[in-house]
Amino acid sequence: MLQSTRNYIVVLAIFVFAFVYRMLLLFWSGFPPGADIGLHNSVIYSITGSGPTDFLYNYYHIGGGVSLTFPGYHIFTTSTILLTGLPEYIAHAVVVGLFSALTVVCAFLITKKVWSTPAAFIVAFLAVISRFDLEMLFWAGYPNIVTLMLIPLTFYLYIQKDRFSKVPFLIATSILTATLFLTHSLSAAMFGGITVGVALFILLFPKAFQTTRKTVFYWILSIVLGAVLVLPFLIKAIPAYLSEYGSSEIAGATLSAQLLPLDIVLPLFGAVIAFFVFSKKFYKKTLTLPAFFLSMWVFLPLILTQSYLVGIPVDYNRFMYFLILPVLVFIAVLIDFGSAFFAKTLNTYLTKWQQVPKRLTAALTTKRLYSGFIAFFLLFSFIALPIFMTPDLEVGHTLQDFYQAMTQPGWEAIQWAKTNTAPNAVFVADAWYGWWFSGFAQRPTLSAVDPQYLTVNREVDNATFARTLLDTNYVIDNGYLQVRDDGGYLARHNPQILVAQNWTYYTYSFFTFNSENTKIEYQLNGKTQPALRLSELPVKDMTIQSDETQAKITVVRGNTDFDYTLSTTLYRNTRFANLTSTLTSLHPEVVFNRVHIDVETTGFQVPHNNKATIALVETGTKAFGQLIFTTPPEDVDLITIGDSEVVKVIELSYCLGDQPQGEIQILSGAYSASNKPDLYTNPTTINKAFSQIVTDNLVTALEPMEKDQALSIFDYRFELQARSVSYVICRLSDPTEAKITPKFRLDPTFSLVFINKEVAIFRINGDPNQD
Repeated sequence: MLQSTRNYIVVLAIFVFAFVYRMLLLFWSGFPPGADIGLHNSVIYSITGSGPTDFLYNYYHIGGGVSLTFPGYHIFTTSTILLTGLPEYIAHAVVVGLFSALTVVCAFLITKKVWSTPAAFIVAFLAVISRFDLEMLFWAGYPNIVTLMLIPLTFYLYIQKDRFSKVPFLIATSILTATLFLTHSLSAAMFGGITVGVALFILLFPKAFQTTRKTVFYWILSIVLGAVLVLPFLIKAIPAYLSEYGSSEIAGATLSAQLLPLDIVLPLFGAVIAFFVFSKKFYKKTLTLPAFFLSMWVFLPLILTQSYLVGIPVDYNRFMYFLILPVLVFIAVLIDFGSAFFAKTLNTYLTKWQQVPKRLTAALTTKRLYSGFIAFFLLFSFIALPIFMTPDLEVGHTLQDFYQAMTQPGWEAIQWAKTNTAPNAVFVADAWYGWWFSGFAQRPTLSAVDPQYLTVNREVDNATFARTLLDTNYVIDNGYLQVRDDGGYLARHNPQILVAQNWTYYTYSFFTFNSENTKIEYQLNGKTQPALRLSELPVKDMTIQSDETQAKITVVRGNTDFDYTLSTTLYRNTRFANLTSTLTSLHPEVVFNRVHIDVETTGFQVPHNNKATIALVETGTKAFGQLIFTTPPEDVDLITIGDSEVVKVIELSYCLGDQPQGEIQILSGAYSASNKPDLYTNPTTINKAFSQIVTDNLVTALEPMEKDQALSIFDYRFELQARSVSYVICRLSDPTEAKITPKFRLDPTFSLVFINKEVAIFRINGDPNQD
């Protein structure tokens, strides 16, 4: 009894350490890391707002609308905020830190029940610094953290069901399963899958597991009762999930970015087999209920990491979180058995070896050797195994800093918005900051989130709009080719030609025309003027026009002497865009000498004897790009990367013959080529595979392809008005966003209304939803 009390005092101390350690990591930079905390806060304010409560509606996240974020965690955290008066982000951290630390206790309890007390202490130490658990804290997967505590606690009760009378067992397990159903859909599905999988085998072979079918009945009954407790919510949630979850864009992006390599998955199947080996050693029997439970606990998530093979669109990496605890149990038992084996073997050897001093033999008892080996294996695990994070706070800070989304200047911008903007004002922001902003400013915010991180169909369109707005002004996509143009206020993509790749959701930039790298040489009154970069000319007009057959982006720049008009036209069902540059003098004294255009690219040149074209192949993405010079340049120079044959810049020089007008036409195309690797082994194979294609494109470049696809067009002015956007947020601390800030700062469509060292907020002029 005394030993048992001491054990639980030690466990309590480990729990307190785990909680304090998590609090230190979460508040290392002042604010909890991760973007999802903003989502959770927006759920809380959607629940507690005025009017009837709808758990499946979020007023702020990605612009507001249907939400599939289950509310169990948020109900608990709301109660915590109301009872304690803690600031919201502190309450989130305290609640989730508590549940994360309780997972350590659950790991101890379940390991103590199925294996031994020493193994239970080992798994508790391992769980304190489990990298997967801490990383989930950092990216703010709070509901999942809660359920990762509830699942082992429920399994702990299931395994020792016979210790309880019927009513207390059913009450406890029904409440736990109801909480699972209410808190996290994927966790509820995993819990149900593991339980049903084990239950089916027990129903078939009850004697082999030394239990009864009646035990399984009570397990299933607790799940049914739990579902009944939250039935009103499930009745609404299940149809919403079936109708709203997983669009084709979400599926495509997930399959492109979230696959889990087999070299990570396959070795973990060893743990499934190892549990039966341990069972034979510990229980003197291979097939036991604890061993089978733990094996199924590992087996099912591992199988589901490969569910992309049957087209299930989900973040496959998320399944790894569900098997971490049983894997920790496996490591703990392995350390326990290994330490006992080596301690016993070494003690026997020392005892028989007469040259060893007796005092040393007496000191190195089996128990002390066992403790030493445990310490060694724990230290080795901390250092060698990537699933652990050493207790060093600096290491934790490095990981925490990677996920950090909020800073004091960012928080000041949120407070400004809460005070100075209308409650219904719609904001646009990047993914990391936007989720915080929507939840803590309580403003509808369109966040630039990649589709693989979304769940609801209605979110995809708003998130795509936000990503596009924060990147460029105009987009034309015909299904074969995509053209992006930043307009006249940003020298970067003017335009950019992208491949619509046939093997992934994401496009690939092949050719980039940068107005910074276009130079105009001209004369005024017979005197040569300093060469002007196109980006130096003021913007006079920007438009996008379209019909069913084509779309054209036109940017007019100029000064008092001349205009430079760049029109980019993409036709329906073609693989090439037409880029036309027109130079027009504004008075007779102006004539044009030369225009230099640099085209940024990456690829191996496909040699061709016709100077009217340049073709390249990018072997990494297996993409093919070609420029066809309708207006032949006088000189073409290729700049390569170092001493390699990879072309990075195509320099074009056009002679305009001292004329008052000039026109330059280039056809630019790019598309996915063959995925056969033998075509890309060397320049000879590339030339053989693509030389005829280059020749054919000179004739057929603008001929329509067989598959008819409608044009998709993005016009930033139209979209801002259509979505009633009031403000756009740029984070100056983000290098990518800092570069695009001139797109908003110089455009008269926007006005700067707030700025500090990290955040700039621009108002859309003429928007009615403004104070």
